[in-house]
Amino acid sequence: FALSYADTSLLTGYVGRDIVQLGHYYAMTRFGCALDCNDPHFNGVDGILGLGLPDAALDTIPTPLLFALANDRGGLEGQNYVNERPMHERKFAFLSTAISGELQLGGYDRASTNADMVYVPTTSTTEYSVNVQSLTFGGIELLNWKDKSRPNALPAIFDTGTTCLVIPDTTLGGRVQDKPYSKFDSIMTKGMSFYI
Repeated sequence: FALSYADTSLLTGYVGRDIVQLGHYYAMTRFGCALDCNDPHFNGVDGILGLGLPDAALDTIPTPLLFALANDRGGLEGQNYVNERPMHERKFAFLSTAISGELQLGGYDRASTNADMVYVPTTSTTEYSVNVQSLTFGGIELLNWKDKSRPNALPAIFDTGTTCLVIPDTTLGGRVQDKPYSKFDSIMTKGMSFYI
């Protein structure tokens, strides 16, 4: 297999098949085994945990890991094997701080959050994308919509595998008062908080 990313890195390898276990859950599935990458940031990385959606999967690896580990595979790769322990619900939560991270499977642990989680429908079948109405940095709104009498939103992709934040640098055809990236660039200070 070969995967290319938006930052021009290219990952190549072969497809393996085995029982994969995450926490208490395990299932027989196919997965990518990386052999080479043109990006030095991948040096020393043991692997990439893909929790993507089936419509974005490679033909050679049709069932993303989250679907392989769930009771409802969405009709992908046939029936569950006898020797499996799948999740009852195909849900996950990813929590992180500057010094640690945690993946919770089958839902989320309310004790690990400050408030109840809110479920928002995705806007895409290939990525975890949601409509964003507000984007603040250091308490300053970057999306100042001109027409506040109607709902306004931009699509935003949530991806735990990227360190990139792409913000438009136009007025979105006159929909916002200022160019969001230019405004961000003018106020950016290390240590400020970002809220979406």
